[in-house]
Amino acid sequence: MEGMKCPAPFLVAAGLLLLGGAARAAEPPVAAPGVPSGKPEPVVEYLIVEDDGARIEELRVRGEPQRVTVRTKGPLKSEYEIVVPHRGSTGGAVGQRVWHVLSF
Repeated sequence: MEGMKCPAPFLVAAGLLLLGGAARAAEPPVAAPGVPSGKPEPVVEYLIVEDDGARIEELRVRGEPQRVTVRTKGPLKSEYEIVVPHRGSTGGAVGQRVWHVLSF
């Protein structure tokens, strides 16, 4: 009978270890910091074109323009934005100049 008492604690301990491992396997894996995930980062470009009359700043994300700002030079310095088309837009004021009045 003494031989029967030894395997019981061993079986209980082994069962607890297996249950603990199963609980850990159910958790989703956590990505290590610095390791890129499966989704790539979008390509962001900030382009500046400048000549004697104006400075044009353009922000592109994934190759599509997001914002175009024009700053004129000379005696009448002003800044305005060109309305760019966005996905799903049907037109409207696309390509029009927009001045921001009283922007702080």
